Amino acid sequence: MEIILWIVVVALFALSIAGIFLPVLPDTILLWAGFLLYHFFIAEPGAGLPASFWWGMVGLSILLYGADVLTNMYFVKKYGGSKWSSAAAVVGIFVGIFVFPPIGMIVLPFVFVVLVELFVQNQTMERAVKAGFGSLIGFLGSAIVKVVLQLVMMIWFFLAA
Repeated sequence: MEIILWIVVVALFALSIAGIFLPVLPDTILLWAGFLLYHFFIAEPGAGLPASFWWGMVGLSILLYGADVLTNMYFVKKYGGSKWSSAAAVVGIFVGIFVFPPIGMIVLPFVFVVLVELFVQNQTMERAVKAGFGSLIGFLGSAIVKVVLQLVMMIWFFLAA
């Protein structure tokens, strides 16, 4: 039974990585489900994960949630986009999930940002494409940050377990 539970823990961790690119999957919640499954069902009673692990995971989880917002805002602004462009990028990601995943999650935010910059913000095509490129860099940058943070969390888990 313990082997099956470990397989479920590893599967939850793999799904959490997939959740970075498929926002329908709650990446951080899946990680926590793996931690809790180990702590309550695999670890010996009284020998679960230490308090320092849990506090560290809380801090890293907050960083995970902030990575999307902060990275997207930074790059869209850096490349000349507006707040409307940031919102368009988020909408593009969600629409892209359902229209033609996973490529849609990359292409549609770019297209939506360009359209918003052209027609709502009345920018030139050059500035609109530059802002669209910023949303693309923001999404990819956020994904890289989240992969690194999740790998740190998983390595810490296996060291603590």
